[in-house]
Amino acid sequence: MFRSRSVLPPADCPELLSNRDGLSCLRFAVRVCKAKRHAQLGTALAECKNDVSWNRPLTDNLNDLVSSLPPLPTEQLLMDQLPDWGGERAIVISPGRAQLAKHLIQNQGVREASAWFVDLHSAQLAETYDDSVEVICSADLPPKEYDLVAMPVLARGEAELTRDLLQQGHDRLIAGGYLAVSVDNPRDQWLHEQMQVLLDKVTCRRVAQGCVYWGRKNKPLKKVRDFTCRFSYRDDQDRLIDAFSRPGVFSHRRLDPGARQLMLSADVGSEDNVLDMGCGAGTVALACALKTSGTVYAVDSNARAIECLSRGAEQNGLSNIQPIWNADGELELPQPVDLALANPPYFGDDTISKHFVDTSIASLRSGGALLVVTKRPSWYEEYFTPILEDVVVFESSRYYVACGRKP
Repeated sequence: MFRSRSVLPPADCPELLSNRDGLSCLRFAVRVCKAKRHAQLGTALAECKNDVSWNRPLTDNLNDLVSSLPPLPTEQLLMDQLPDWGGERAIVISPGRAQLAKHLIQNQGVREASAWFVDLHSAQLAETYDDSVEVICSADLPPKEYDLVAMPVLARGEAELTRDLLQQGHDRLIAGGYLAVSVDNPRDQWLHEQMQVLLDKVTCRRVAQGCVYWGRKNKPLKKVRDFTCRFSYRDDQDRLIDAFSRPGVFSHRRLDPGARQLMLSADVGSEDNVLDMGCGAGTVALACALKTSGTVYAVDSNARAIECLSRGAEQNGLSNIQPIWNADGELELPQPVDLALANPPYFGDDTISKHFVDTSIASLRSGGALLVVTKRPSWYEEYFTPILEDVVVFESSRYYVACGRKP
């Protein structure tokens, strides 16, 4: 099945609820892979889900389909351009499906290759790709030494996260080990400059598809930067709340304006149990936990988000927050919640929005309320109306809040 060998809970979260069995992973993959660019895989997953025998041939067919998906262009750049260095151990900081890690084993003479992810859903999909690759999902790179750290970078990616991971990758290298990166931008200058900060000599290859850079680590960095941010904000009762964030976590370094509108719109009862879907750094969950003696379940698939939330709860002296590291929506809460809150992505296709809404409704008690902040109110009004009661959409600052009650 799809149980990861190395999907690790974030540090300092021994109480973490995490559902990672193969069945629940596949349920979520069925929903997500119905998006247009994974239509073929989504169809095959749905067929597998409907087969109660869950036999090996179906699983093999699923793995074949995942393997047939092409690597991301930036990952393909490293596969095409890297010299054959060999080495005992390599790690790929992967934005894709771990094809580069498999390539290093099959074509570069690397004996042990791992693929690291910060997002649990991405890690679960990569786990279906090949058994020879160790898939790791955690807030930081493993505290091991590597001969090669390879990092395909997306041109549209988050700059601070890239710098953070480049620094970590350099730190994990043995003396004389190689750091290799690529970017799907043939005119790149920024990533080249970041590599020159870390390494004495950087080799550059520019092709039509992008740029590839590599160099050897000769010495440790003199100064290691901490990219963690602690910031403060006030709730609707003017209480000061401390939060932590890290690169890669939604709305790093600040309270998201949409989250503020959701926080101000939520009517949290003194004993309510609350669900915060896609909690990010936990700003909404922390504010809710100050208002109720009930439990606030805060869910995110990002390992760093769960780590940040846990630090925020400890900083504010809150013991009624339950972090849940989850990507499939099978939460199995000990009791239904009275209120569910969500701040899904505002643009793109509706897959994640549907996942947030469906998971929230499944977790609500009868009569419980769901509030979603958005910039696309018409979609939520249309989706809510057949399945919820008392549906209302109202404007809040430059956002909209859609709400309804579970029948």
